[in-house]
Amino acid sequence: AFIAVYAVFFVLQGGYMFGAFTRTLPVDFTVAEYARQGFFELCRVMALNFVLLWLVTQMSKPPVSERKVSALCVTLLAESILFAVIALSKLALYIDCFGFTPLRLQSTWLALVLLAGCAAALYSLITGRRSCRAWMIFGAVTLSALCWV
Repeated sequence: AFIAVYAVFFVLQGGYMFGAFTRTLPVDFTVAEYARQGFFELCRVMALNFVLLWLVTQMSKPPVSERKVSALCVTLLAESILFAVIALSKLALYIDCFGFTPLRLQSTWLALVLLAGCAAALYSLITGRRSCRAWMIFGAVTLSALCWV
């Protein structure tokens, strides 16, 4: 159901979603409102998708490795990767207009960690190998590097 809702959302709200790529803002939005609101909305949706994916893998009667369940999970992750890329485009628009700050660096880190989490989960689904540890190490190492900046 979530996959279908996201697909309809992409079709109906394509101009809003992809506006940062073309520097086209919706009517009555400032750059700051558009970029900040959209960025955090997308990050929340990606977090929800991780919870949903976890629930599906834990509660699925057929194993996740079964073709149909795996294809649904892969599709959900592909949509999540698209959400991460859109969130990064909104952040890039915001940085382009208002400059770079440490808080914007932290927001970039968050989006990149979520994107890496989607890629790691996708890798696990496709190969059957666990990748959560690598994702957690990536997050810890990059957060440590972020703290030194």
